[in-house]
Amino acid sequence: MKKQYKILAMLLGIIVISCQELDLEPKGILGEPELFGNEFGVKKYFSGIYNDLPIEDFLYFGTDSENAYRPDNYWEQGKKSLGNMSGEFFNSWVGVDNDGFAYWPYGRIRDINTFIQNFAEYKENYKEDVYNELLGEAHFLRAFYYFGLAKRYGGVPIIKEVQSPLDDAETLEVPRNTEYETWKFIYEDLTFAIENMASGSEVGRANKYVAAALLSRTMLYAGSIAKYSQYLGFQGEAATAAGLAGMEASQADEFFQYCVEAGKIVEQGPYTLYTKDYPDKATNFANLFLDPTSSESIFIKDYDMTAPQNTRLRHSYDALMSPQPDMSSFVGAESYPPLDFMELFEMPAYVNADGTPVRFDNRSDIKNGMEPRMLGTMYFDGDELRGSTFSIQKGIYRSFNALAADAENGSSAASINSADNRILGGRGWTTEIDGVTYNITGAHGHFDDQGGENNGWGSAFIRKYVNPDMPTNDVREYRSGQHWVVFRLGEIYLNSAEALYELGQRDEAFNYIEMIRERAGATVTRPAIDMATTNIGTINNANYPYQVENSLQFIRDERARELYGENHWWWDLRRWRTADQVLNQFRHRVLSCYFVADEGKYIYIDEINRWNRSWTASNACYYEPIPWGEIGKNENLLPQNPLY
Repeated sequence: MKKQYKILAMLLGIIVISCQELDLEPKGILGEPELFGNEFGVKKYFSGIYNDLPIEDFLYFGTDSENAYRPDNYWEQGKKSLGNMSGEFFNSWVGVDNDGFAYWPYGRIRDINTFIQNFAEYKENYKEDVYNELLGEAHFLRAFYYFGLAKRYGGVPIIKEVQSPLDDAETLEVPRNTEYETWKFIYEDLTFAIENMASGSEVGRANKYVAAALLSRTMLYAGSIAKYSQYLGFQGEAATAAGLAGMEASQADEFFQYCVEAGKIVEQGPYTLYTKDYPDKATNFANLFLDPTSSESIFIKDYDMTAPQNTRLRHSYDALMSPQPDMSSFVGAESYPPLDFMELFEMPAYVNADGTPVRFDNRSDIKNGMEPRMLGTMYFDGDELRGSTFSIQKGIYRSFNALAADAENGSSAASINSADNRILGGRGWTTEIDGVTYNITGAHGHFDDQGGENNGWGSAFIRKYVNPDMPTNDVREYRSGQHWVVFRLGEIYLNSAEALYELGQRDEAFNYIEMIRERAGATVTRPAIDMATTNIGTINNANYPYQVENSLQFIRDERARELYGENHWWWDLRRWRTADQVLNQFRHRVLSCYFVADEGKYIYIDEINRWNRSWTASNACYYEPIPWGEIGKNENLLPQNPLY
């Protein structure tokens, strides 16, 4: 959204006078003729609607109905990203919230319906193509809000016309549509948008390809939900029996096909995978998220790099991802990539075939042989940021003559971890061994004396979206202005690949995967089709109703690799109906680096996170409850969703 639109939206408030019986309009308030009667007025009207779109970016957190999508409450949102909530990042704040946050944006839907319903009165003011484009844009916006509803609640009331408060209760108390009808309504709105919108647009506003990208995402969600909801055991629930929470498995292919077709439309646009001439593929991947002119970005949410510092037109991502003492002037990094996700990428072995830890000459040798995309997603020891070098070490072993598994629990109860052999400490602490003084930790390592904040929790920090050009003194709350990539071609390729695989078109599916992996600098292989047994996202419970073919799991894992930290994983687990299994007492593992003093070598140990903290999601997470406050106003929203 352009700066001028944001400011006008805030200053003017954009209040539409829809009650024509009033004799006088309050001064200073714009009415429909001023807003709908010219293109600039429409853009101004849309600006507030864009600002509230359910885009889950730097500042999103899913348990606050009023502020979930607004960048105006740092302490309640800035630290609590969706990745933190689901375990995609590791930090010390929150776990999964099954109860949701009462997201109910019908006020904004009413604004859009007002425009759609009344815009025809001003048609003569526009060229036909401009009129159709603006009308198509309104349908795109409405579909986006309904997507935010459908992926949480299933079937919701489909309201296409502006309701009058003077209508009778029977008219106002709209019942829920079925989940199938809700997803099909999103399809219809986006199809209308694609057919009417232009192929180009201003930064921050949608065009036909943006609408197609949203269609790709929404229809993949709908297809998965239709196919896998049968395994939840909700058949006896009233909402399921009524078609409000769940769809027939036979309807899945319809949505998967819509997803594939939407992807083909996006491919007709001017977008290509981001492959600039940087020194390496890691830098290329990292810069994909920082380059506002990226050839891969289909739609971005813009923040304001020129806004005054410490304003709500900026965000705090750098302050929350960059460690002290020399890369941030704020409290230090608050989120870290767990080993569970690191191991989805190609990385070197840190345990030998005989079970002993691999010895490294330098801490940074762990990067040798890593997939470039992993290096573009995470910072490791020896990497540089803002003129400083990462130094990541947890502690020292006087000697290590044991298997890696003997030390993996990180507990001093293990003899190898006894206090006289494993030495831990705080930043700047030293110890003397055989007359030689050693630093116990790196500057960005695990600090035994400091509970959690400001410290590393593993051997990596987040690189994706971090701005390396910010002066360290400026790395504070509300000082970051980099944009958020809402849709990019890489995601669309992954959407198409998964949908094609579900439709039985496996070869074509892996054509997309190979393009993603080639750009990533990863090995390009096509896995055999057998049953999956490992990896994040895989069902390891033999009693769970369905298992996943290894090649489909590979596609799911590729999403976790490519889209890591982009707020997709939680929703993917939900639509696959695997969250209650994957996040069943899910305890993050961390990769900890130690110096072995009597060898002068470094080892890496797989440890359970320091606090043994777990994430758990029950199967109530698949449908959030219809807000009880709304049910109090409209009992036709019953029956409530399963398990509430």
